[in-house]
Amino acid sequence: MYSYVARQPILDEQQHTFAYELLFRDSLQNVFPQVSSSEATSRLVVEQFLQQNIDQLLGGRLGLINFGHDLLLGGLAECLPKEKVIIEILEDAPPDDDLFAKVKQLRKLGYRLALDDFTLSPDWERFLPHISIIKFDLRATPVPAIRQFITRHRHLKLQYLAEKVEDQQEFEQARKAGVQLFQGFFFSRPEMVKRLSLPPAKIVVMQLLQAVNEAEINIAKVEKLLGQDVSLSLKLLRYVNFHKGTRQPISSFRQAAVYLGNVELRRFVSLVAASTAGAGKSEELYQMSLVRARFCELLAERKRRPSAEAFMVGLFSLLDVLMEQSMPELLYSIPLADGIKAALLSRRGELGHTLKLVELYERADWMAITQLANELKLEEEQVSILYREAAQWVSALTQAQ
Repeated sequence: MYSYVARQPILDEQQHTFAYELLFRDSLQNVFPQVSSSEATSRLVVEQFLQQNIDQLLGGRLGLINFGHDLLLGGLAECLPKEKVIIEILEDAPPDDDLFAKVKQLRKLGYRLALDDFTLSPDWERFLPHISIIKFDLRATPVPAIRQFITRHRHLKLQYLAEKVEDQQEFEQARKAGVQLFQGFFFSRPEMVKRLSLPPAKIVVMQLLQAVNEAEINIAKVEKLLGQDVSLSLKLLRYVNFHKGTRQPISSFRQAAVYLGNVELRRFVSLVAASTAGAGKSEELYQMSLVRARFCELLAERKRRPSAEAFMVGLFSLLDVLMEQSMPELLYSIPLADGIKAALLSRRGELGHTLKLVELYERADWMAITQLANELKLEEEQVSILYREAAQWVSALTQAQ
């Protein structure tokens, strides 16, 4: 399954790329689909920021993302890394007291905000000291009116963006009026980007949504549910990385959930639930990931080693296949503990040897299994027993869903 996004460059006066506006798409057709703006933004956030490494899409530049009134008040913007995005407030958002309070809060948190398709309405005046960019639609607002507005507000630290620039003359007129940023077909049409997507299993998401909305969150239950779905696990770790603004190493899903805290954990699950779109890419690969995870966990328990780390190694061991990206690229944007990374990247350390053992078993490489089992002080028969137990656990888990 794939996710789709269109990105349109925003250029400065020298026509260098300043940022990209990210536009939700649900197919290779470069048009806005028949979905609400709220669903479009929610899915774009999940698919492009939590599912993928956003740096590959933005190339180190900023991304502008449209937000409606309700999504802003609901806290969705706070799910995003403030150093990578500009929050674009849609033109149909009413400039009421609730939105004003949210804008001030976001600005205090360090987010940059833009007003989309600005109409020169005086109702927005009180917002302007907290805004970074004002976007003018050249099809709706004449350049002389734009020039007058810029002159009246030169005391504010605002950047002005002209969108729907369609020729050289419009570019020059807007630039001479005081506009510093430009967007439109004259420079570039929105470019379609197709990326592999791993939607989580709907039933696991619903169970997780129920679990995090209990009066007292049972972290053990949350950890168990997160461990059942590789897509959810990946999104959670990216969310931790974005929200906390750190690469603090994570060695278990329990640690990630506790690190977020109840409020952010609920927000994360609600966001994923709102954007869940269907079944996964490959049931066989998902199940193989779970079998590996359980095998590694059982072996770690037998050797009295940390089982949560072992489970995570097994679960993420096929992530490069599922996502059709290299493992180094994937691990760059999720804050895993060094031992887990070493196991996934080069099969080093005890965790790496455990993962290598289950891979050898899948390939029925009995000679190599015997040699590695001896190094790990295991009987070859015990390897078979552990693998069967892992497969039975996954089968029971699948049937329960």
